Amino acid sequence: MLLGQSEVFSERARFRASPMIGRALALAAAALVFAAASDAQAADCKLTKLKELPVTMAGLRPLISAKINGLDAKFLVDSGAFYSIIDTDAVSKYGLTTAPAPVGLYILGIGKGRQSVKLSKVSEFVYAGVPIKNIEFLVSGARSVPGAAGIIGQNLLGAVDIEYDLANGVIRLFKAQDCAGADLAYWSAGKDHSVLRMEEQTPAKSHIIVQAQVEGRWISALFDTGASTSILSKPAAARVGVKPTSEGVYPAGISTGFGGRRLETSVATFQSIGIGDEEIKNARLRITDLELGEADMLVGDDFFLSHRVMVARSQHKLYFTYNGGPVFRLDQSASGAAGVKALTAEAPPEAPPEGPAVGPRSADDFSRRGAASAARRDFPAAVNDFTRAIELEPTEGRHFLDRALARLNLRQPALALADLDQTLKLKPDEIQALVVRGELHLSQGDLVDAQADFDQAIKFAPGDAGLPLQFASAYMRARNYQTAIQQFSAWIDSHPKGELLGAAYEGRCRARALWDKDLTSALADCDEALKHGEKTSELLDSRALALLRMGRYEEAIRGYDAAIRAQPKNAWSLYGRGLAKLARGDASAKADMDAAAQVEPTIARIIKSYGLTPERAAAAKS
Repeated sequence: MLLGQSEVFSERARFRASPMIGRALALAAAALVFAAASDAQAADCKLTKLKELPVTMAGLRPLISAKINGLDAKFLVDSGAFYSIIDTDAVSKYGLTTAPAPVGLYILGIGKGRQSVKLSKVSEFVYAGVPIKNIEFLVSGARSVPGAAGIIGQNLLGAVDIEYDLANGVIRLFKAQDCAGADLAYWSAGKDHSVLRMEEQTPAKSHIIVQAQVEGRWISALFDTGASTSILSKPAAARVGVKPTSEGVYPAGISTGFGGRRLETSVATFQSIGIGDEEIKNARLRITDLELGEADMLVGDDFFLSHRVMVARSQHKLYFTYNGGPVFRLDQSASGAAGVKALTAEAPPEAPPEGPAVGPRSADDFSRRGAASAARRDFPAAVNDFTRAIELEPTEGRHFLDRALARLNLRQPALALADLDQTLKLKPDEIQALVVRGELHLSQGDLVDAQADFDQAIKFAPGDAGLPLQFASAYMRARNYQTAIQQFSAWIDSHPKGELLGAAYEGRCRARALWDKDLTSALADCDEALKHGEKTSELLDSRALALLRMGRYEEAIRGYDAAIRAQPKNAWSLYGRGLAKLARGDASAKADMDAAAQVEPTIARIIKSYGLTPERAAAAKS
């Protein structure tokens, strides 16, 4: 990915409710029961379609449009969030006020990430075309998705039956009447589909939880559109014999959960995952330190994009059909996807994804379908749809930006750059286009134009404290360490109490350690980051690298030991420890370097490019 940003994979929130909030939830839910044309599925069942909500996928995140006091806003649809939330920066943008939350009220996310909250009342919030008066939102400093004002949670989503058809860019709201025994998978037209009983739901426990299987063992799975990718908890994985140290399990980087806790993740292959009447063979799932309480697994948007899902709260049931293509392996094409089949069938469904009754007609229709294709990593199809959107709406810069991102994933930088130029010609203050174009310039060695784009982005988004750090990290990846360190230093000096201070120290530590300059300051930066709670394998590896370069080999070995405990298959840490051991004459050095090569076959060449070699380590021993 060009931007290399940390993935925020869930905004799942557990809310400690008060009677005041409970009344507000009931009022908001009642406001959604409005009249609409109905489609009768059977004589005794009246399934009324209340509304179709256009959905635009921002990567793997489903966004819908709403209005806050008459102003347009985007919100992440998060079926795993108990309550709807507005981000802190959106409070000022939309001229809202906040009030203290009830004592003891907080949001608890994955991995025990805890976030304090306030309350804000919106005079008129338009959701699904319905104005809701004086609705309260939680206010959290944790940003949901770039460009979004917040998240829509179960206090709104749970008021009706809801169908998620993300592959076609639509969410549909329904009211079911006299449908207790009816099959509500109305679109299936007799083809096989799964029906699952959802666990009992209450106002204080509104999550969508069903029973699933991993390697034949039962687990609880939470269906969560706020999770971009599906994730299995480490304890659940361990119950079927899969651990981060197991053969075939590899590091998958650091993910950030709600409340800011950064989690080590790994990817493992499971022979069989069963959900309903469907079995996914050779499924690759992330595993991490999820602590979900009532669930072992998050079923995220990588599943929703390959399925059509109806959450029928009126029946306490969940229906879904398989659309085709990859399920959990969105990094692969459909032809390389994990095998999916009905448990009673011999082969995967061959039918193409279900489409709407009428294909896309407007620019917005093509744009939304293109975004869904891009989320499924079908970038050629995405480019085709974005091109049709451009033909129908040539003055809308968003379509050129979307096509640029798809073209970058197809490794077409020249075409992507032309689209970014056109985006900014039409909309000079488009932050994402400036960021992407700046990083593209930087990757091509054009430092002047890169800095110009970064400066413009900061000018148009002065309140976004994360942007300068993102740019400093981009310079570090481009090995322009001097500029990276200057930018990290400027940010630290101007944000002495910033929430991202630990990340800034960590970045500056890494840049200095890689550059092999001012190593004493690098070590001090790492120690400062540790004080701010940034105890990740990446930070521990950076600290050990600084010690290795300083010739403090025993300390480096202990530092690498700590990094490897956090992420047992970190190739950098294994190889670095091998070099430190080699310098100390330790016979186990080769085993560490061989283990690193098992994880990343090119690790020796990569680390050599930073001036670290076995020969140099051996010379230090002598």
